[in-house]
Amino acid sequence: MELVLTWRELLVAVVLATAVYLLESVVFAKRRRQQAPPGDPATEQQLRQLRAEVSTLRNRLDALEAKLGMVEPAEADNAHAAYDYAIQYARQGMIAPEIAARCGISRDEAALIVAMLQKGQVPGTGRPA
Repeated sequence: MELVLTWRELLVAVVLATAVYLLESVVFAKRRRQQAPPGDPATEQQLRQLRAEVSTLRNRLDALEAKLGMVEPAEADNAHAAYDYAIQYARQGMIAPEIAARCGISRDEAALIVAMLQKGQVPGTGRPA
């Protein structure tokens, strides 16, 4: 005996299986909602903790934004001086990691200054070295 399925029969089987799956999903979703009511004390406690954490993080973010937004001129002058020293050290032949350590700048910045001096340009001026 040979079993033969037509496309129509296969399509009906797939539609029925999908309908059963969707019905089952709806039933289980209702059960989950009934098991954990919205007024559950554990859920409310977790929600309060999460809200407190979000509030704390917002305050910290606001403080950091305020701090970063207000750069004092002295800090800007110090940063400028660090780059001036870095240029001087690069002219003396110092390598990038030493320059970075002495001037408090990143190794990438120091490497850029050294590379620009090797190409014959003073960083920040566009003039030949």
